[in-house]
Amino acid sequence: MPGATFLEGDSVDLCTIEKDDVAFVTEALNHPEVRVPLGIAEPKNETQHEEWVEEEVASDDGFNLLIVADDEPVGVISSNWMSERHGHAVMSAWLAADAQGQGYGTDATSTFVDFLVDERRMETVRAEAFAFNEKSNAMLQSIGMERVGTIPNWAFVDGEHHDSHIYAVTADQWRDRN
Repeated sequence: MPGATFLEGDSVDLCTIEKDDVAFVTEALNHPEVRVPLGIAEPKNETQHEEWVEEEVASDDGFNLLIVADDEPVGVISSNWMSERHGHAVMSAWLAADAQGQGYGTDATSTFVDFLVDERRMETVRAEAFAFNEKSNAMLQSIGMERVGTIPNWAFVDGEHHDSHIYAVTADQWRDRN
């Protein structure tokens, strides 16, 4: 059962991640349609994800929120690096295989960027997607993030090296996008 609702989007809520969510995270992240686009090459079990909840989610270093649609977990959205001094954040997100293509990622990401810009005073928000991950690249562009660079041969996924595209949006660009 998802934790407390922290942010509300149009079709999703962004909720606290609780120990009860570990089974969902484990099942979703080990699914080939999720792990391959994320570049995950090692299986992780519930014990390892429990440690992630205890060490990463429970720390004060960024935000990790469960994406929830119709009271069911569908993914995770995070900002694991933030510079309060300079006003920059790096964010990432993933959706379970059966939740992809329904607009949940777009709503969750837009809601999260709204929060980072409006409530955390971030001047720039950055995201990254492997070049072969067409869905993520298209979604980031569709919400107003601009591709600002490419890191060649950044990851070895599924037997070959792949580029990684870097996206960013400034607070002014975000506010002016509509």
